[in-house]
Amino acid sequence: MDELTLRRARAGDTEAFEQLMTPLEPRIWRICWHYLGEREAASDCAQEAMVRIWRGLGSYREDSSLESWAFRVAANVCLDELRRRKRHPSESLEPLREKGFDPEDRGPGVEAQVIAREQKERLRECIARLPEDQREALVLTQLENVPYEQAAATLGTTEGTIKSRVNRAKARLREWMSGEAEKEPSSRRSVQQRERRGAK
Repeated sequence: MDELTLRRARAGDTEAFEQLMTPLEPRIWRICWHYLGEREAASDCAQEAMVRIWRGLGSYREDSSLESWAFRVAANVCLDELRRRKRHPSESLEPLREKGFDPEDRGPGVEAQVIAREQKERLRECIARLPEDQREALVLTQLENVPYEQAAATLGTTEGTIKSRVNRAKARLREWMSGEAEKEPSSRRSVQQRERRGAK
């Protein structure tokens, strides 16, 4: 990173800020997509992350790489969005139903698509619950396919530490995902029960 460019950006030079952020923008967007799973939501959060990075650049202490700090800001934006969704669910289809839209699809493969979508959503929620260091390591190496060595350099730690964090994250995710599956009725069972009730 060019220290002069960083100083200019901190002083409010938008051109310098753009020089710093342009190489990071694609990965910031992908990180948001990994958290949210929706293109529009990922774009909105990526834009919000850039705003927060711009406003918070003065607080960047350089104890980690700018890349790592920027990714952390983006992750926090996404976590805020996930928490907001839990407090104010906005994915309801009721407004569309009121206008006569019937979202029910009886075509083949719908049940499997619903189950897969719910599993992915559950996985994203579990990733969001991970400790920050484990979450960062997992997202970079397993979702972004960043080599362990490069991830270690980005996060300012050793390759062995990154591998350890990823292993602990995977173990937690397996535990949480299996626990979620045990305490919640499966989507497949729920769909089948609804179909049986409808057939009576």
